[in-house]
Amino acid sequence: MRNRRVRHTKENNSTKNQPQLWPLDKLRLELDEAWPAGAGLAREDSHEKRPFGGGLPRVMFGPTRWRKGFIHVDEMGPLHPHYGLFSANIYLMPPEKPLDAPSTPTDSSQQFEALHIWPLGVRSRLDWYKNALTLSGLSVQDPDMQLSLRESLGTPTSIYAEPGDLVLLCVQRPHAAVGFQKGCRVSLQCFIQHQGITNRLLIDS
Repeated sequence: MRNRRVRHTKENNSTKNQPQLWPLDKLRLELDEAWPAGAGLAREDSHEKRPFGGGLPRVMFGPTRWRKGFIHVDEMGPLHPHYGLFSANIYLMPPEKPLDAPSTPTDSSQQFEALHIWPLGVRSRLDWYKNALTLSGLSVQDPDMQLSLRESLGTPTSIYAEPGDLVLLCVQRPHAAVGFQKGCRVSLQCFIQHQGITNRLLIDS
């Protein structure tokens, strides 16, 4: 880390004293403004209607258990055009890059391969049952099943990120956080429930 000398002025002193929004709170407020029906924290079904958390930090140290990442879904079920479950990931700190790492799309020193996503489009219960054996492996932490999934699903789409980037994905599609050997990856995550254009987006942990 390099030390930088900053000349203190009225301008940067006033900026320093300004309150900073937690990134997940900023995302929630921006979604509330942008989505036609608004967005807010999901709440319990009980009479108390207590709100859920608005997301959590995720800190992972290398070496990770799954070198290529663990393929999974966060919600089982066919995709639907009018509703679904999404994950918002804000990356704060990347892990160390290996010396033999392939070049990234922008060759930025801070850019890293964050996610693999497989564009599997199961959109009916019939398709779901036809592929039930393969899809059942998405909820089992078994090395042999992970190898089988990678063979069946084929080449994934790679998502690259830099510190400060937001990545939104449908977690009903198979995906994996790419593993790494050294360093620490820090990110923030929340889930977003999409229940139709006329309904409020619900955010929880």
